[in-house]
Amino acid sequence: MKRLLLTLLLFSSPVLAEEDRIYYVHRRPPSSYSGTIGDDGYFYAFTNSAISASKDGCDIRIDGACFVRKDVRAKIIKKGIMKAGSLYWCSEEHIQARKKADPKISSPRYGSRDYGYGICTKNGWQGISIDDL
Repeated sequence: MKRLLLTLLLFSSPVLAEEDRIYYVHRRPPSSYSGTIGDDGYFYAFTNSAISASKDGCDIRIDGACFVRKDVRAKIIKKGIMKAGSLYWCSEEHIQARKKADPKISSPRYGSRDYGYGICTKNGWQGISIDDL
């Protein structure tokens, strides 16, 4: 019984049970404007700046990608959707689920391609087809 209680305590610990940090996308294209939320509740924007990409220039790294802290509060409003400032941000998992549920058909010239283009709103990812660009 003690082992069971100890195991439950260990796996319910916030440090051990913490999920991997994920990044969120606001809009793409022309470029993917993305970021994440830090443990401090602030928004961290993705950057590929050579200066910020140095070891000391990144506040958070996700799979080697560099994120820098902004003075904007962020919060998860529902699974897969974050709000930072006045903008909404969708997780890649959410975007892929929406793409699968509502695929966009492109023109006959380009074939049937869905690149995940769109914008995140309070209602989730709003995809656009390549013809809308």
